[in-house]
Amino acid sequence: MRMMGLVVFMFFVSLQLQADEREGYRVVNESFSQITEVNQAIAETEDEQPLKALIQQKNKHFKTLLGIIRNSFIEYNAPDENKNGLEFLHSKISINRTHGNHWAVQRDTYLVDDYLLKLERDSFVRYLLLASREHQSKALVVDETKKRLDLLYKKIQKTPIPTGGEGAIYQAAFKNYKQLGQNYALYLGFVEYVLENPHEIVTTSLFQKLSLISAISYFNNFESLQELNYFIAPLRLDMGGLIVSCAIFLFTLTLFPFILRFSQCLIERFILNDGKIDNIEVVLLSVHKPLLYFVFLFGLDLGFNALFYKTNYQTFIEYLLYILYGGLYVWLLFNLTDSVSEVQIEQADKRSKEYSKELALLAVKVIKSLIVLFALTLILSHFGINVTAIVSTLGIGGLAFAMAAKDSLSNFFGGLNIMIDRIFKMGDWIKVEAVEGTVVEIGLRSTTIRTFDNALITMPNAIVSTASVLNWNRRSVGRRIKMHVGVTYESNMQDIRNALEDIKKMLAEHPQIASPKERHTQHKTKHRYLSQEDLQGIKANQLVFLDRYNDFSIDILIYCFSKTVHWAEWLSVKEDVLFKIADILAANHLEFAYPTHVQINRDEVSEL
Repeated sequence: MRMMGLVVFMFFVSLQLQADEREGYRVVNESFSQITEVNQAIAETEDEQPLKALIQQKNKHFKTLLGIIRNSFIEYNAPDENKNGLEFLHSKISINRTHGNHWAVQRDTYLVDDYLLKLERDSFVRYLLLASREHQSKALVVDETKKRLDLLYKKIQKTPIPTGGEGAIYQAAFKNYKQLGQNYALYLGFVEYVLENPHEIVTTSLFQKLSLISAISYFNNFESLQELNYFIAPLRLDMGGLIVSCAIFLFTLTLFPFILRFSQCLIERFILNDGKIDNIEVVLLSVHKPLLYFVFLFGLDLGFNALFYKTNYQTFIEYLLYILYGGLYVWLLFNLTDSVSEVQIEQADKRSKEYSKELALLAVKVIKSLIVLFALTLILSHFGINVTAIVSTLGIGGLAFAMAAKDSLSNFFGGLNIMIDRIFKMGDWIKVEAVEGTVVEIGLRSTTIRTFDNALITMPNAIVSTASVLNWNRRSVGRRIKMHVGVTYESNMQDIRNALEDIKKMLAEHPQIASPKERHTQHKTKHRYLSQEDLQGIKANQLVFLDRYNDFSIDILIYCFSKTVHWAEWLSVKEDVLFKIADILAANHLEFAYPTHVQINRDEVSEL
């Protein structure tokens, strides 16, 4: 039963391989057909500029074709559909030569040469596939390409040119000659391009540099392992590769935890030992883990190469590892971006340099987005996907995309307006319509606000940028203290006058109350036509007046500003002012008024 299952498995594998071979033949032939069309356009073009553009287009097609050959999973075996036809042509040539039919012989000879040329071209493609997979050196590829090029030159020189004939047979011969010439030009251009650009088909692999092949061959030379290799040969594996790969995996999995612990000990010993982290140490901490996982992935890379070096799975593994390497590069660059921005912000804070945190965060997000786009571009290009075509498609659908993303674009530009105009910044206490709280973050799409009851509210930037925003933090000196102090109607007016003067004196001498006689601005504004106090948010008015006769009190208006704008400090200053006002009223024989109720009995009044 196990043998039967193995046979069935190998049968399905062979069917899949045949399907892949047919698909590979079709893909490569489509590329050759496109290059043939470009060659025809070159032959019909005489102007210099269009000719240069067509030559560049042809070279681009050749480059794409080599990328398909180098990076794909395909096998390339040309089908033998025309084998019987070739034998028939040889028979016709013999018969026509016997009867002296020169043009008929030449007509069929061109067809035979064309067929043999396609076989030679297919043979060269198969060679390039093997050279790429086996990581052959550039020197070997160049030598083989030169040999094929010399043979091709000799064949072209030996091909006779049909001249001086008439009739249908001559026209057919000339047509076949023209078709053969097109295929000669195609194959010649392809071979010459490979000769000039061997690096596009052969890459020097680290697996080859480390000479793991020699280690694998060493184990495969043992007679006991050679018998096992016979049984696992259908899977395209060998015992040498299995042993070397298992040794690499075991070494990597065993060594990685020790490297991780050792590096952490070094960090704790030399970076975190004094409790302070310098700027360069912040950067080193950010790249610590990505570099460690680079080492780990490198070990896996070697192990998989040693295990699958003869199979078709090697290409798939290389694709997968390429994506993982790309992810690690993105992680490393993300950490570097965050650490460098953190260092720059910290240095700006130490130098008391003004900067916009929102624009700094926006720059970090933009850099990270560019890193992701660059990584995706490299990965897609490595897979043979035409990124230029994708960008062109996006350009064509740009209008539809803009209409669909109209709200998103409005929010994006609304966020830019908030950051550039600096309507508010992170940490500001603002009120937008019915929402009041501190700004948590200004994003590309929305602004998040933490309310005073600790709820988080997200508002679209398009609404925030067009609404009336009350910003309590856009003031440098002066948080208002306004109150009415009521004294009783039984108070002496002279005592009230004295109390007013004492309160004015107290406010003028209070160290935490802003005085209009002091200068609170620290630098001159660039806009000389604007009020410097209003632009910087400075208020220092002090007003103390008898304001009104209320229902049950005589009200004194007290209007002033604390120097601080912070809420807790402002409450402390206001509390001190209230205590001092109470002392002043007591010193002037004044009492606080409070609601009173006087009841008059009419009967008692009449008896009196």
